Amino acid sequence: MASRSVPKPGAAPNVSRDAKETYDTLKRGGVVIVPTDVGYALLTSTQAGIRRIFSAKGRREDHNIGIIGTYKQHREIHVLSEAKFEMTRVLTEDMAMIVGVIAKYDTENLHPRLAALDSATLSQVTKGDTVSIAVPEGPFLRELGRLCDEDPEGMLTFGTSANLTGQGQRFRIEDIEPEVIDAVDLVVDYGLQKWQAYRRGGVNFDAENMKVLRKGAGYEVFRDRMLRWFPQLLEEAGVSIEEDLDYKTSEPGIRAN
Repeated sequence: MASRSVPKPGAAPNVSRDAKETYDTLKRGGVVIVPTDVGYALLTSTQAGIRRIFSAKGRREDHNIGIIGTYKQHREIHVLSEAKFEMTRVLTEDMAMIVGVIAKYDTENLHPRLAALDSATLSQVTKGDTVSIAVPEGPFLRELGRLCDEDPEGMLTFGTSANLTGQGQRFRIEDIEPEVIDAVDLVVDYGLQKWQAYRRGGVNFDAENMKVLRKGAGYEVFRDRMLRWFPQLLEEAGVSIEEDLDYKTSEPGIRAN
C-alpha cells in the first residue's frame, strides 16, 4: 500500500494542518517522513515504529536513536547548569538553529516522559547516563513539537535520517530509497530542504563537556555564535572549537576547494 503524502500534489504546505496530521499518525503508532532543514527524517513514537524504521534502513536492532523534541523537553529532561540552558536557549530558540544536544539525565528519578517508555525504547534513546535531544529549527517541526509538548500522555518522538544506513542525508523526497518510502504511513513533502548544500546532518553538541561531536550543517555559524557569546563557558571547560576547514569563518562565504 502506497504511503499517504501531504500536501496533495499541486497544493502548497499548510504547517498547522500537516503537523496535526503527522501528530495524529504518530499517536496511532505510525511511522512518518518529515522535513527538517538538514534533510528528511524518519519519525515514530513507539518501539514497534523504531523496529520498522531500523528494518527499512537496514540498521542493527541494538542501534541508538535520538529524540527529536523541543527546547522545553530538553530543559525538563537534561541536567545542566542554568548558564548552559541559557546558551542552548539562545542557540535554538532565539537564533533558530537546529542543534542535537547531548547531556546527562536523572537516572534515579526519571522524567515522566522517559519513565513512560518501555525498557527497550529507553535503552535505545539513552547511552549510559546521557540522552540526545535534537531541538529543531523550522515552523513544521516546531509546530509538531508544540503538539507533543501539549500531549496529555507526554508523547516523545524518535528520529533518524530518512535513507538507507550509510547512504547520507536526503534533501528531497524523490531521492529517498523506495524501500524507505514504502515502510512509512505518511510522507510530508516540503520539497528541497534548506541546508542541502552542506550534504550533512545537524550539529551534535555535548553540552555537559562543551564538545562538538559532529560538525553538521551550519557548523561555522554555530562556532561563531559560541565564540562570540559563550567564550566563558568554553574557557571553563578548557575547550576550543576548531574551525571547519570546508567553511571557514575567517573567510565568510568562501568554500574551500
